[in-house]
Amino acid sequence: MNRWLRVSVVVLLAFCVGVAPTSASEFHDDLRAGMKLSAEEAEALEERLDRNPDDLQARSQLVIYYFAKSIADPATRHTYSQHVLWLIRNAPQADVLEFPHSQIYPVFDPDGYNAGKSAWLSHIEREPTNVTFLGNAASFFWEPNDRQLVIETLQKAQSLDPDNSKWPTLLGHLHLRNARYGEQLRNSRQRPPEEPSSTVLALEQLQRAYELAGSDFEQAHLQQSLATAAFEVERYDDAETYATAMLDNLHDGWNVGNQLHHANIVLGQLALVEDDVERAKYHLLEAAKISGSPQLSSFGPNMRLAADLLQRGEKDVVLAYFELCSNFWPKDKLKDWAALVAAGRMPNFGANLVY
Repeated sequence: MNRWLRVSVVVLLAFCVGVAPTSASEFHDDLRAGMKLSAEEAEALEERLDRNPDDLQARSQLVIYYFAKSIADPATRHTYSQHVLWLIRNAPQADVLEFPHSQIYPVFDPDGYNAGKSAWLSHIEREPTNVTFLGNAASFFWEPNDRQLVIETLQKAQSLDPDNSKWPTLLGHLHLRNARYGEQLRNSRQRPPEEPSSTVLALEQLQRAYELAGSDFEQAHLQQSLATAAFEVERYDDAETYATAMLDNLHDGWNVGNQLHHANIVLGQLALVEDDVERAKYHLLEAAKISGSPQLSSFGPNMRLAADLLQRGEKDVVLAYFELCSNFWPKDKLKDWAALVAAGRMPNFGANLVY
């Protein structure tokens, strides 16, 4: 797989798993169950499907079970793709199809992706005003290949359902991911897409979603992206407002580590805008004083503020940051970065500059 495709997969996965669900349903029980399946339990679910192919609960749990395995194990991809394709063709309204666990990546299975894309386009042609189909199809289409199709599909859903915060949330995150792809390509010295307005579009949509959000919980999940987007377009007062709100309205659960981490990263960046290095150093260390999160413990901490401080010669605080981060991300990569920093060199932080 070439570097652009690796970047696309990793950044998309890191971003998607951090996006708050836009609907509540029994699917979340299936999600938890599917993630905890043993091989023996998965085999038992396959036997259930042999007896009853229309068992959506069993098939949804198997999709979740096979999702992560299919990325690393070619032998699992065909089985995973067949379950996803069955659902698209026979149960396009299924809750599991709304989430990234039902996306067939064309870099791994181009035939499966094309078959799924064709099936979704047929559903949309047959029922062009079905917002469930539009949303599920947009979740399936692969952004690096079909970004404009994703945008048009979500915009159509938004036009049909304008008071639903789901659509501007998804559009906002899509535009923010697009901006981050470009940033990651710049960091890896590859040519970025020429779409300088992506962050502006992201901020506009995310603010619309924030206004339409039906709960404080939903707003809390939007604040991280809002703070980042506002900072990138130099709306520093807004960035501070959203980042401070993240710290003032912490919600118990898996997302609290993300809130603490990313709020402090943005506040540290804002401090550097004002040349307040000491305050930036404080926020860098505060960003690492967490127990982790599903995203941070998998993909690692954000290194943007650390890189900015290294450019100002502040290597001691960055080394201390690495040490704190090792409590929730004990990866050799941290040790490698620490060795480079101790030697007075700038590590290539790669995608950790945009997570």
